[in-house]
Amino acid sequence: MTLEPFIQLNHNAYLHATRAFGGKPQRFRSIKADFQGGVSELLAKITQQGRLDETVGKEDQEILLQSLRDWGALDRDYKYNANLVSAEFRGYARDPGGGLMGDPLPSDPIPLQELLRSRMWRYLQTFARYDFQTTMFQPVGGMDMIGKAFAREVGDLIRYGAKVTQIQQNGSGVTVSYVDTASPSTVQQATADWCICTIPLPILSQLPVDVSAPMKSAIDSVPYAASVKIGLQFKRRFWEEDDAIYGGISYTDLPIRQIAYPNYGFNRGGRGILLGAYMYGGANSFEFTAMTPAERVASAVEFGAAIHPQYRSEFENGVAVAWHRVPFTLGCAGEWTEAARAQHYRNLCQIDGRIVLAGEHASQLPAWQEGAILSALDVISRLHERVVKT
Repeated sequence: MTLEPFIQLNHNAYLHATRAFGGKPQRFRSIKADFQGGVSELLAKITQQGRLDETVGKEDQEILLQSLRDWGALDRDYKYNANLVSAEFRGYARDPGGGLMGDPLPSDPIPLQELLRSRMWRYLQTFARYDFQTTMFQPVGGMDMIGKAFAREVGDLIRYGAKVTQIQQNGSGVTVSYVDTASPSTVQQATADWCICTIPLPILSQLPVDVSAPMKSAIDSVPYAASVKIGLQFKRRFWEEDDAIYGGISYTDLPIRQIAYPNYGFNRGGRGILLGAYMYGGANSFEFTAMTPAERVASAVEFGAAIHPQYRSEFENGVAVAWHRVPFTLGCAGEWTEAARAQHYRNLCQIDGRIVLAGEHASQLPAWQEGAILSALDVISRLHERVVKT
């Protein structure tokens, strides 16, 4: 399986707020530079006024001022202004050129007060989170290449089209009842000494399962987050050709929440596909889940046009998936609260007789494939230790 970079942070992508800047999208780099510059100017001002004397020594204050000038792109008077220093970070009104193209011109920073009210600063920390490491990778050809790679290794051990209807256990083993989805009238059974169950909890909670009351309570107590993704196909890769965006994510306060650009095929002519919406949790996810797929796609195109006006003329078709409508998951991922974890997490993850659960819901990393894999490795290790001892 071949990997390729998954680009998250792209300073050329857009940040968009419906009620800020007349609804005009702003480049990520400009918002980041202006926020850093405005905050740096404020901190430099109170430092110079001596209001940090009790907490920062004089020598360290000098170092602090130097760092603020550098980090915030401040001028010699510790002001954040339109000049060629700030333009190196937020972008130019006229870019540096060659020959007689003309001198570069600085662009005008957004005043800090206006930037604060826009709420766009809330997106700046997204890529600094530990879980969103750079550089991340994705499989060439799609995430299902991971599943296909596992299938190649385990071969005919997989029994496809098996819909589980009941899980029973006693002191000597486990019996799983299931039907073949191609001919569901006949109930079949599989038996084993132990069962590692990875069925998502919204499904498992509806099945007769022989587990203890604490585990059954844990299974029943974890709701799953609503999530919707919408893929859109366009006649051309206008985000590259017109906006110079190669990979990365644009964020908006519109219901679609984000637009993610492809991480492959840069500068390739012809059609292009992007992620036109990714909703996770919240009212918008449920609202879009209630729509038909065609309605979801149409809404994504309408909302996306606020960031990329090219949508309307370049759109060809799209596909939408709402996880609560997927019959074998009925939701995207376990939505734990701190209280639920304190009460149910250990019970959910214990080896219960001869049954043990694995999956992202049985991990500290819900919604991540990494959480599911770590959960499985942990379960296998504990189960092996249990078997060896008994």
